[in-house]
Amino acid sequence: MYDPLTDPLRLPVQQLTAHCLAERPLYFPPREGSTPGTTFNGAFGSEIWAVGCQRRQQGLPACNQTQDHCQQPAACPVHWLYKPYSTAHRRAFSRPVLLHAPGLDSANPITSFTLKITLWGRHAIRHRTVVEQTIRAMGQAGLGSEGSRTRFTVAEMTAELPMALGDKAAALIANNVWRRALLAFETPFLYRATVEGHDGQKEKLFLAGGALPLSAMLGNRAYELAAWDMEERGLDLDSQARHDLARQTRQHVEALAEALIVTDHSLVPVNHGSRQAKSNGRFFPIQGFVGQAQIEGDINPVLPWLLALAVGGGGQKRAMGFGVVRLWLQVGDV
Repeated sequence: MYDPLTDPLRLPVQQLTAHCLAERPLYFPPREGSTPGTTFNGAFGSEIWAVGCQRRQQGLPACNQTQDHCQQPAACPVHWLYKPYSTAHRRAFSRPVLLHAPGLDSANPITSFTLKITLWGRHAIRHRTVVEQTIRAMGQAGLGSEGSRTRFTVAEMTAELPMALGDKAAALIANNVWRRALLAFETPFLYRATVEGHDGQKEKLFLAGGALPLSAMLGNRAYELAAWDMEERGLDLDSQARHDLARQTRQHVEALAEALIVTDHSLVPVNHGSRQAKSNGRFFPIQGFVGQAQIEGDINPVLPWLLALAVGGGGQKRAMGFGVVRLWLQVGDV
């Protein structure tokens, strides 16, 4: 039996750090439909097919050249590293390899930068070597910047030990009663909610106006975490059964998060124009919000799910570098 309240927190994560050197100063000026995150994650998406696709290794066209999704999901590392498609959920999950180079968000050209890499889940950790090879291939191909490509080398790669989210939370909770936390939304956080309107249900985009929908944001992250965990485990459940279990996880976390209070926030909307999707040719907005939010209350019960948000990002478009969140904790009065 799958326990939707505890089993998702057994999903392991591993964090890598790559110290990179660019061949010349690297700078990503503001550009319509683009951010440093979209450029970096797009480069990963291009190179992973060349490095990891099993069909390509067999001398056949890579799946991204012929099909919508991986044709050899049982054996091919690309299935578990780049927008893995689920037949049970009939959709692609967000990429289990999360990349963020904070230095590239700067307005100043840089020649060295740190790339933070999070491997999200058992299969991503198992295929860590392919991820490292892909990062180095990205360096050889170069990053598109100011009309040309700038190559970089990985001078050093370090790795923390894999750890389950629940264990991470338990280590932080031991002997501590956390009462305050600060969330920093470092790259555009795109949050959409479905709300009731006069003409039926419609989507509403939160762009930093009004109260931060923290409970709903954590609930959505919990749903995705449970769904991804069940996919990784290969549970013999149909889509409706998985949906019901993931919905239980979401409802549980939303109830826990209702006890938290957003006491202060400085959030601002960001808009980088629109970008055309390769899959269907439609344009979609490159927007969201960034900034900080201070929360107070009984943090400990919600901490594992706050970690899920901080370690794995949140909102939509995470495969494009959106939704990078950092978490700071502060002990309050016991």
